[in-house]
Amino acid sequence: MTEKKASQDIYVFSRYLTEVDQRYRLAGNQEIFTGNFRSYIKRLIAKLKVTSFRDLEKYRNPRCASNCLPGHSIRTALLAMSLGQELGLKEVEITEIGVGALLHDIGKLFLPREILDKPCKLSDQEFAVIKTHSEIGYQVLSGQKWLPQASIDIVHNHHERLDGSGYPRHLIGDEIHLYQRIVGVADVFDAMTSKRNYREALSYELAFQEIINESPQLLDGRIVFLLDDLIKRNKPTERESSERLKKRREICHYPCVE
Repeated sequence: MTEKKASQDIYVFSRYLTEVDQRYRLAGNQEIFTGNFRSYIKRLIAKLKVTSFRDLEKYRNPRCASNCLPGHSIRTALLAMSLGQELGLKEVEITEIGVGALLHDIGKLFLPREILDKPCKLSDQEFAVIKTHSEIGYQVLSGQKWLPQASIDIVHNHHERLDGSGYPRHLIGDEIHLYQRIVGVADVFDAMTSKRNYREALSYELAFQEIINESPQLLDGRIVFLLDDLIKRNKPTERESSERLKKRREICHYPCVE
């Protein structure tokens, strides 16, 4: 995997998401997920299956920073699938995890951009709007026969936490499926290691320390420690880390869902 190919994946996925957003906003009952979109999801998942954790940074290039939904979605899927492989899950299970992770934030397409792109921390009211994205995404995907139900449930529950403090259903412990726990960890890790409008990106090591502070009360400790193993086996050099963080301060030039 080269950065050029990773860049192309982000761009193409961004265009497809823009199309979904546009079709959703049109009046009528037309299908918002075209055959081309469905085929692309399958091709992208197949590509990510044979892409390693070491390639994660190639999907975090300087043209996709801030709240770039396509880049975040692809990275979360790659990381979640890597964690699934570490757990020894079957190929069909890894596929279901990957599809759910790739679409986990699709509900954000339909939220106000002025909130998503706000250049500082959100108010409580604005954060309440953001929290609706998992329910919106679930409602949009429900009934889509081309998607595994397990993947749709990931979209619904990836923000649930073991102690019941998550959303939207406040599930507790074993009520949260393994797939959803995996994507929950992957989502948090990528969010922490990505530049946001109101803060800089954290290094892998600092992000892991932040996550470990939330385990096992919030996140699944077994999955968190598998993440640690992946980080240690694929740790970039100090120079690579410095260059990576420097690049993340660039501006996003992708459509990033218009």
